[in-house]
Amino acid sequence: MKETNMNINIEFFQGNLIKAIGSGVYEISVEKNNKIKALYIGESVFVLVRCAAHLFELYKNPKYFGFYKEQIEDSSITLRFSLIESNDDKVSRKKRELELIKQKEPLSQSGISDNQKKIEDKISALKSFLN
Repeated sequence: MKETNMNINIEFFQGNLIKAIGSGVYEISVEKNNKIKALYIGESVFVLVRCAAHLFELYKNPKYFGFYKEQIEDSSITLRFSLIESNDDKVSRKKRELELIKQKEPLSQSGISDNQKKIEDKISALKSFLN
């Protein structure tokens, strides 16, 4: 299997790495040409670990977030992982995650619960944003 050449820029909790060790709500956003858009919003007991898992999944399969080979190799694209808020309460964390998904309409999520879109819909949404 040919390895993916992942040349996109990754900003992993710039200035907030220690807080991301705990629980909270996070955002993965994509930026190109000074345009930025939420790609995915999630919540976790261990935000840093969960986001590292997302990054590994993206590396294994770029379509995980709707990327295709040429995009994942494009160094003008930045993928930004950020902590929106720390929150130890699972119920309120889930509620806040869903509020933010509805508000920000992440490119890879359906808006129904925290479900992701079908792969072809994620690819289409990301392609439209990046072009």
